[in-house]
Amino acid sequence: MKTPALVAAIVACATLLAGCSESGGSGGTTGSLMLAIGDAPVDGATEVVIVFRAVELHHAGSTRRIEFDEPRAIDLLAYQNGATVNLLDGVEVDAGSYQWMRLDVLAEQNLGDGSFIKFASGEQFPLFIPSGSQSGLKINRPFTVAAGGITRLVADFDLRKSIIEPPGLEPNYVLKPVLRLLDELEAGDIDGDVDLAALATAQLGDGASPGDCSGGVYLFLGHDATPDDADGSADDGADPVVYLPLEFDGVNSVAHYHIAFVEAGDYSVAATCNFDVDASPEVSEYDPSATSGQPVFETMAWTANGSVVVAADGTTSVNLP
Repeated sequence: MKTPALVAAIVACATLLAGCSESGGSGGTTGSLMLAIGDAPVDGATEVVIVFRAVELHHAGSTRRIEFDEPRAIDLLAYQNGATVNLLDGVEVDAGSYQWMRLDVLAEQNLGDGSFIKFASGEQFPLFIPSGSQSGLKINRPFTVAAGGITRLVADFDLRKSIIEPPGLEPNYVLKPVLRLLDELEAGDIDGDVDLAALATAQLGDGASPGDCSGGVYLFLGHDATPDDADGSADDGADPVVYLPLEFDGVNSVAHYHIAFVEAGDYSVAATCNFDVDASPEVSEYDPSATSGQPVFETMAWTANGSVVVAADGTTSVNLP
């Protein structure tokens, strides 16, 4: 199963959220916090519901817990392509440096009323986090809330890398969170089209059609990155920041893609007709240095733009091939 990125945007502003209570110290100069979440389509899934109970912020040696009066069940698939829903809406917090953030979710094994994933077949399975009752969804990256100003953060929760179906744990799916945190004011978007007909010809040979192309687009950090499958390691090539399927609708050979909340900087964007090879985010199915016919590793062909620059609060257009 392939599952794309969930994005959570955290925005400081000046209203107090109704429907939550707080514990932990507060005082001195303050700012306020708004937390919104969103997602992108998930292959074969019709719902990915996460049940949130609280948000914890670690600051100045103490932890501030913002607890909901009632757990909030949010279907992430209802908020896609940059759309978001507020989880927190302007909760006042101390200004200053924070060491980490934790999202407390209800995601336990064999739990019928907790977080779950539902597929087009109608089948529904619990989502659980190993040791989730202790750790939740923890984002171990420092951030700063500005005093009397607006602080905008984005937490990128990559569902494609985070939801797995491990053997022996049926009927549960494991939520193994992969999270990034960045300043929204220092992030931009990448938007573009991929001509699947031209890509198929370039990678599969003359006579190949768009329907023969298992299309996918990958974003890698840095210029002239060596494209690789998602395997959790950069030892054999760049591990993708984000990777998405490209769908051929049977009529239009040009597939559009959009990657929101990309931290400003240098990147490479690559497209492949071998997206089906990249079946597991934790397994190396492809090695860029493997020779033809070498066992274990399969072939992935790439067409890339290795000089992509993303500017803060801007949209970079990247069309391939």
